[in-house]
Amino acid sequence: MKVTEALNQTKETVLSFEILPPLKGRGIDSLYHGIDPLMEFKPKFVNVTYHREDYIYKKREKGYLEKISIKKRPGTVGICAAIMNKYDVEAVPHLICGGFSK
Repeated sequence: MKVTEALNQTKETVLSFEILPPLKGRGIDSLYHGIDPLMEFKPKFVNVTYHREDYIYKKREKGYLEKISIKKRPGTVGICAAIMNKYDVEAVPHLICGGFSK
């Protein structure tokens, strides 16, 4: 079911949650640990926030700095798939345009 369909099918208040993907290296279980208690409220969908990359500057020869992009969190699409599979609830990847070129 699409989120818009869920919103249009009822006149009651629709509950959803917005979550952050876990930091890289933390594992999916840390995400499940945070979501498990929320599922008793039967949300219509879960929104997964996207975070753009951060930058570090690495010192090079002659004092030059190299700008290096790093991602601290895994992709929202994969996280959405994991949530949908485990909880049988719609998940929406929240995408932003900041940090992208055309």
